[in-house]
Amino acid sequence: MSAHLTDQIKAVFFDHDDTLVGTIEPKWAEHKYIAKRYYGKNLTDDDIRQHWGKPLPELMCILYGTEDTEQAIAYNVLHHQSYPTLLFTATIPVLRHLHTLGKKTGIVTATNRFSFEHDLKSHNIPRKLVDYTQTADDTSFHKPNPKVFQPAQAWLTEQRLQSDQVLYVGDSLADMRAALGAGFNFLGVETGLVTAKQFAHAGALSIADVGGLL
Repeated sequence: MSAHLTDQIKAVFFDHDDTLVGTIEPKWAEHKYIAKRYYGKNLTDDDIRQHWGKPLPELMCILYGTEDTEQAIAYNVLHHQSYPTLLFTATIPVLRHLHTLGKKTGIVTATNRFSFEHDLKSHNIPRKLVDYTQTADDTSFHKPNPKVFQPAQAWLTEQRLQSDQVLYVGDSLADMRAALGAGFNFLGVETGLVTAKQFAHAGALSIADVGGLL
């Protein structure tokens, strides 16, 4: 068993984008396309990078330079399937592994419910392997604010689990700050924009990808 899955850890929660599925390549391309076609903007990687990780509605409005959130979301929905996320090879095996070990599993993400549910369905992620899900639609808070985990903590209380029995796995320093602030343990994955060196500098342990939990 992975050294990170000690007997103390009873639940493992994951970020979604760039932790369980790859979104940087396809979704950056999607944002660039929408910005150019509908808003006449030429987005660069740097334009997107500085705001990446914000809730999707907020991110789109910033990138496209609009206050019409509903229209921005409509464009996203229209082109969503043309830019599918990429399922990481280890994702389903890790979820199965945790299920076999009797660990509770959850996904807490800043993406919206529509995009998240589409990912679960399109990637054939068995719902029985995920005990709890939370999206941007379920809270007004956002990482790195630890209050983002309030709905998850309410669910954990129902399961009679304490915060220090939870391991949160994410790809960003915002994930780390929110998780530690909520009293969770944290493990970084190097599948996003944060490198192993950056995680170490911040005082966080990290692994190359979620396969390190096997």
